[in-house]
Amino acid sequence: MGLKQRSAVLSGGRVWLAICFVLALCSQGGAQAEQRIDVAIKDFAFVTKQVPLRLGVATVITITNEDQERHDFGSTMFDGLPTRVESGGIVSYGRGISGVFLDGKKSAVIRFVMERPGRHEFRCSIHQNMKGELLLLNVEAA
Repeated sequence: MGLKQRSAVLSGGRVWLAICFVLALCSQGGAQAEQRIDVAIKDFAFVTKQVPLRLGVATVITITNEDQERHDFGSTMFDGLPTRVESGGIVSYGRGISGVFLDGKKSAVIRFVMERPGRHEFRCSIHQNMKGELLLLNVEAA
């Protein structure tokens, strides 16, 4: 292999290495990770740890019913948003999903993208005293 060919191969290798480096940076820093919220239902109450929530980020809410009784997790925060609910081996998609019913000792996962800032209340329609909320502020992270 001549000097010109070696130079072309090295140059091509450097370009490929640079492309891989840029792709690695983009996948780490440019991609937004999903935000996770865990909600436990225990002793006829919602137990939620509030985490900082961001607009436009994929959001995953995991609801675990630790009671023996059946409960509901419903909220208007999903109104009009494409939502995916996974519960009992069944996956539902739609824009009209308002929540999920959970039998005792069962769990469900709701996936959507947070698009509206504000206070988002959730409740159990079976037990009217069971209520909770998530607070989404429209604040840019520094």
